[in-house]
Amino acid sequence: MAETHAEDQDQEQYGVLLYYKYADMPDLDELVAFYESNCNSLGLLGRVRLSPQGVNVTVGGKLSLLEKHIAAVMSNVLFEGTDFKLATCDRPVNDNVAKECGFTALSIRVVQGLGTKSNQFLTTR
Repeated sequence: MAETHAEDQDQEQYGVLLYYKYADMPDLDELVAFYESNCNSLGLLGRVRLSPQGVNVTVGGKLSLLEKHIAAVMSNVLFEGTDFKLATCDRPVNDNVAKECGFTALSIRVVQGLGTKSNQFLTTR
């Protein structure tokens, strides 16, 4: 019976979540702590960029866990009105595919701005 449950978990559908929010972010340290705790506890991998002007997030993981992440983010009034883009996908077939897509680790960085011309990091975690 335990084997069947483990097989069901391995068969669970995967997804990719993308969202961004432009707004004044008053406490970046608090946001970093939230994303580290939430994403790590849910096993989400990908990229989180935080700046004083907003956030840009692309993470992947099990669909049910991505939905839990959305619920946690939505509980913060800073993210009111955020448009979450959630797509189902297959689990990467191998480590090379995961690496090409950027889903081998969780990268959380505080940057000066979210625009393409402003990729200078303030901090890396």
